[in-house]
Amino acid sequence: MKILYLYTELMGYNLPVLRQLVERHGATIDVVHWNRNKLTPYRPEPMAGVTFHARSSFTTEALIDFALKLSPQVVYVTAWMDRGYLPVAAALKSRGVPIVTGLDSQWTGSLRQRLGAQLVRWRYRPRCFSYVWVPGPLQYEYAARIGFHKDEVLCNLLTADSELFSRSARARETHITPGAYPNEFLYVGRFADDKGIDILVKAYDIYRERLGGTWGLTCVGNGPMQSLLAGHPGIKLEPFLSQPELVSRAQRAGAFVLPSRYEPWGVVVHEFAAAGLPLVLSGKVGARLQFLIDGYNGFTFHGDSAEHLAQAMIRMSSQDDAALIAMGAASGRLARAVNPELAAASLMSVVGRSRPGFADD
Repeated sequence: MKILYLYTELMGYNLPVLRQLVERHGATIDVVHWNRNKLTPYRPEPMAGVTFHARSSFTTEALIDFALKLSPQVVYVTAWMDRGYLPVAAALKSRGVPIVTGLDSQWTGSLRQRLGAQLVRWRYRPRCFSYVWVPGPLQYEYAARIGFHKDEVLCNLLTADSELFSRSARARETHITPGAYPNEFLYVGRFADDKGIDILVKAYDIYRERLGGTWGLTCVGNGPMQSLLAGHPGIKLEPFLSQPELVSRAQRAGAFVLPSRYEPWGVVVHEFAAAGLPLVLSGKVGARLQFLIDGYNGFTFHGDSAEHLAQAMIRMSSQDDAALIAMGAASGRLARAVNPELAAASLMSVVGRSRPGFADD
């Protein structure tokens, strides 16, 4: 079984799915991925059964030639962000190879989306793609808008390395007891405007100065808004961390906070739910529908509102230790709904699928 991945920027959470494809499904995988103008310094480690190729080493013509010689049984293309991948998908689809495109964007109905959807629906969809792979319900509407029928939609696109992050949850069960709960909010991600970093800073000031909150805030990552965080009272900065390092870091945190103005999905939510942390999430975070139930394992706040975020933070830190421990355990239960095994099986479900047997409605 040969699989071709035509990918944008690889992250650590991609590797467990690749490993499942190799170990459970006997696949050999070639991954072409972006290696320039990356948002993070992450570099994939060598993996048995997987060959990584730098995107910059291929022209479009060379990539088509490479793909045709490889003759894969299934192809995964990360949407249409890289227009150089589309002729490759079209060439292989014309030979009967199932082409699966990823889609993590939420449908907002903006003019740009409506125009783009028509372009994809009538130009790219029939020529380049057989199926669409989505992480959750907020992406399903988008998939329908660009012309995919229900039987052409796969689920479980994005997943954390749930086994790895659940080690934090197990450690927390052993070491965190009432009276010893960590009084700290944790943010992990890029320090950028779309992540709501300025909202987080304003909210934290309100939380401390007006609402009397006492928890600290640690921000892990990198990005252009780092200067806004550096030296700010009560806020600690830590650099980009590997996934094993994040597992260790989660054991010392009290709750995970994600203030994004727009977050199509947010695998980081799954990661810290699996790690056993209560969650404070913006209503703009796609993964919240899967991994957050208000009052059960955390709280949602209105996106773009520092005041609402501060209120959610004080509500979280005002819980007693027993309630916080129960919220963290609830996060872990919700996180188990998705894992790399299910993601890999979802992709493999298209292999050998008989198209005529599916209804169009």
